Amino acid sequence: MQNEFLTLTKALNVPLLSDDDIDALHRLQKQWAHWSQRERQHAAARVAEEQQAAFNAFLDNPSAEAEQRLLVTADANLTGTRYATLRRACAALRGRISAQAACIIRPALDRAIEALRAEHARRREIAEPVMSSKDRNPVVIEAQRAVEYAERLANRVLWASDGKTGTQPLELADVLNAGANDLTPEDGK
Repeated sequence: MQNEFLTLTKALNVPLLSDDDIDALHRLQKQWAHWSQRERQHAAARVAEEQQAAFNAFLDNPSAEAEQRLLVTADANLTGTRYATLRRACAALRGRISAQAACIIRPALDRAIEALRAEHARRREIAEPVMSSKDRNPVVIEAQRAVEYAERLANRVLWASDGKTGTQPLELADVLNAGANDLTPEDGK
């Protein structure tokens, strides 16, 4: 289905994502990766590790700063709660990044769906019936598959636009997985 989508959008010269859109998605992807990595750093397993590090730092250098760090990490439950709050905050940031990516991708997918539906209708109108149905003609099937693929992508983008799903920006645009160069204006889309 992805092949039909890419083939037809290129053949119809449907503008998908501009270079600026692709750059913006890559920047959002970098932010996504940063906050995912930060969330992993605040894993619950790190509580004991941080407590031991604070303890050792205090023994090595019994200063007021080292004492304060030891006091902050002394309670494992409190430290775990702090880490859980940081993890939730990182997840909320990633949700916001997904929503921003959805805002970039949605107009391109809307244009593609509109063009693909028109092409499907055109092909269906001029198609020769196969086994008494125009819908069984291979060119009509190809256009229908492209429309279905684009609609699935649009649904994923719609779900991500609420900011509550944890979908990576480049994952939102499955067509980018085939290669951003396939979607640039210079390649004719």
